[in-house]
Amino acid sequence: MEEKPKKGIPYVKILFGLAAAVLVVMILTGQKTWFSDEPPVEFLSDMDTQFKVKPQVGSSFFADGKGERDVLPNTFPRGGKRYPLEKPDFEKADSVNGTNQLASSPFVLARGKNRFETMCAPCHGNDGQGNGMVVQRGFQNPPNLRADLTKGKSDGLLYHVISAGQNIMPSYADKLTEVDRWAVLHYVRQMQAEGVKEVKPAPTK
Repeated sequence: MEEKPKKGIPYVKILFGLAAAVLVVMILTGQKTWFSDEPPVEFLSDMDTQFKVKPQVGSSFFADGKGERDVLPNTFPRGGKRYPLEKPDFEKADSVNGTNQLASSPFVLARGKNRFETMCAPCHGNDGQGNGMVVQRGFQNPPNLRADLTKGKSDGLLYHVISAGQNIMPSYADKLTEVDRWAVLHYVRQMQAEGVKEVKPAPTK
């Protein structure tokens, strides 16, 4: 009677099964968000996790713990120039700065809006009425830029406030170029032309 040949261990099938199982586990582990609120496991970080300074977060690299570095005294960006007036020099603002010589255009207004919402809105609010996020968290209210008091200020004076600061408002000369400051002023004038807007209270539940 002829004996049937013995079957060997199916190594290929076993290896294929193990590889498939590992692949499934890796996919499920990397996509934990499908079934869990926990962040996925990173097999390759792709530089997502790296040492860098994040906005409004302290840094252990510098002795003072600040991530954003202060501008060195008597310095200004390459290609720029130092603003000639100091914070108290309001009376000189008109003679030094004059009027807004930057021609208004859709691009200039869009640029002014972008810079305003980036640099000014945290305090003044996106609508310029002094209701920004830092104010909602207890910070002192800044002036309402749409109100008649601010509307009556000259271009040169408002440019001076942006450049040198006023009261607790710091100078933005190191953060906004001269052109950007005038563009912001164009955008502020546009908001002032719209007038003061009624602030509706948040709906109650």
